[in-house]
Amino acid sequence: MVRIIKEGKFGFREAFALLTIMEITKIFYTSPHVIIKELGTAAWYATLISCLTSLLFFGLVYLLLKRFPGNDLYQVFEAATGPKLGKILILIFGVYFLYYAGVNMGEFTIILKVYSKRLTPTEILTVAFLFVLIAQAYVGLEGIARTAYVFFFFIMGGLLLIILLAIPAYELDYLKPWLGYGLDKTILIGILRSSAYDEIIVLAIIINSIHGLKNFKKVGITCLIFTGLTFSICLACILAAFQYTVASEHLSGMFQLSRIIYYSRFFQRVEAIFLFIWVFASLITVSLAFYMALSSYCRAFKINNHRPLLLPFAFLAFTVASWPDNVAEVLEIHVKLIRQYSFLILYFLPLLVLAWSLITGKKGGKASGENQNAKLENAGQGN
Repeated sequence: MVRIIKEGKFGFREAFALLTIMEITKIFYTSPHVIIKELGTAAWYATLISCLTSLLFFGLVYLLLKRFPGNDLYQVFEAATGPKLGKILILIFGVYFLYYAGVNMGEFTIILKVYSKRLTPTEILTVAFLFVLIAQAYVGLEGIARTAYVFFFFIMGGLLLIILLAIPAYELDYLKPWLGYGLDKTILIGILRSSAYDEIIVLAIIINSIHGLKNFKKVGITCLIFTGLTFSICLACILAAFQYTVASEHLSGMFQLSRIIYYSRFFQRVEAIFLFIWVFASLITVSLAFYMALSSYCRAFKINNHRPLLLPFAFLAFTVASWPDNVAEVLEIHVKLIRQYSFLILYFLPLLVLAWSLITGKKGGKASGENQNAKLENAGQGN
């Protein structure tokens, strides 16, 4: 029997913190800039449309997993489509997660250079990021999840503090006109940008680490609703503080929001809080994506130890991060791909597998699910 990686177990709180941080980190990046540029004053509620669309897709993925109890998404791929096609689907997910990690790392270093480390070479920032990435991936999924739980309260507390301290700068009239560039465009872009929430699919891959379908459903729905409301509030605050014409020009709207906080000469420059929460949120998010890329490759080729692959995958992530030549290329091509069109991979591939399983009548029984779990436990003990 081929052994697989033992990824550990953790509960609702760790899973919720892990996925929420992965979802919410993009609010610190260029996402507000992009969506405000596309939708103007309607951006704050367009993201709720994206959230509702993701909830619908999440429900369909739940139905797929329910047909194959005891199996994670990758096991479902192999059970429903066969081992060869299942391996291809797993590798597609693995390539996407590696690309996601590289693009987010590149976006992070670019914004860090613009706002804080102007004289530091991009390569130095990327390599420093990679060292932490490798350390996080070395300890594995459970270690990343428990780290996320520790920092979750600092990240959310810092974000809330910035929003509250900026209240004097808000002007609600800046949220008008309510329909932005038109309701039809708002709905269309809102549906397309469901990709902004599609990291929730990670839950389906790590479902055996979070104790099955019940926690999967609970964590997924709670995380999506919480993240959607947080995105909406943050976008509304950015619009209310800067108006959409100015907000669409800021690379990081939340960083600019933290910079305008001023109460006296003794209470200013609170962007240090932003940098603190942004760095830790980014490290956790990219570490998880990097680990998922490693795990996917190991699952596809039945490799039981991911650690020897850390350096080769780190080099690949560095290559992806260094790929774009300028900020415009990052925003207009790479970020747009993962924030607006990635649902074609992360949502539609599982839905195609669901449709195929319904057509062919393939499904997993309770007994087979229990046997699979027993095999996994034995494999973990052997490892």
